[in-house]
Amino acid sequence: MYKIVIILLSALALWTSCAARDIGRVTNSNSIEGRIIGGYAIEKGVAPYQASIQNTFGEHVCGGSIIAPQWILTAGHCMDWPKKYLKIITGTVEWKNPGAVYLVDDIKVHCLYNTPMYHNDIALVRLTEPIVFDNYTAAVQLATNNTLQDGDDLALTGWGSQKAWGNAINNLNKVSLEYLDYTECTKSVKNSKFLGDGHICTSTKSGKGACSYDSGGPLVDANQVQVGVVNGGEPCALGYPDTFASVSYFHDWIVSTIEGTSAC
Repeated sequence: MYKIVIILLSALALWTSCAARDIGRVTNSNSIEGRIIGGYAIEKGVAPYQASIQNTFGEHVCGGSIIAPQWILTAGHCMDWPKKYLKIITGTVEWKNPGAVYLVDDIKVHCLYNTPMYHNDIALVRLTEPIVFDNYTAAVQLATNNTLQDGDDLALTGWGSQKAWGNAINNLNKVSLEYLDYTECTKSVKNSKFLGDGHICTSTKSGKGACSYDSGGPLVDANQVQVGVVNGGEPCALGYPDTFASVSYFHDWIVSTIEGTSAC
């Protein structure tokens, strides 16, 4: 029976991290894919807020960001694993070589996640103990309103694969992207019904964007303020926009959830 459980959980890991939402492609599943293509490896301390969400079998599942000593921000579709099988890695650019490891106390997925499909794709992870901050580990500031203009420079970090349905890479990568106006985004995606007020987009050029295992990761502006959480896109870096949960749109939900006052 134990071997059967391991096999089933391993299969779930493959589905969660590799299929993690097909980055906007229309399918019958609710998966989104996300990874960085066309980026470059960065050193420790460049993105101290970056976290790796892993299963207890030692596999990188999704990205996340440190937003408070005991809280990680990520995508709702990353939270298909029971909390007892998840751990959070911080303070590193190599997810296989953690700076620190934290266990999960609770998971808060938006109450309207996937209602309608691909909307409200955001979640919070509460850790069993506070994160120890240092030169390589720090919380990111969150956007409180969307002041972005079309073409503004943004940056995405993650351990995503270098090709569709590939494996996570070991060293954290960063890629420069541009903000895409919402109206223009709805004209460029394959299915605009998957977009809502809670999304922002980047004007992803062919050969440059997100892919598998980047899901849940942070998108920041030029001031290192987090403006987005990787939700989806057309796998991978094919020239279609990548989509993100808007941090400013969900800011009140994030704050009230942390405070324990959210009515969603």
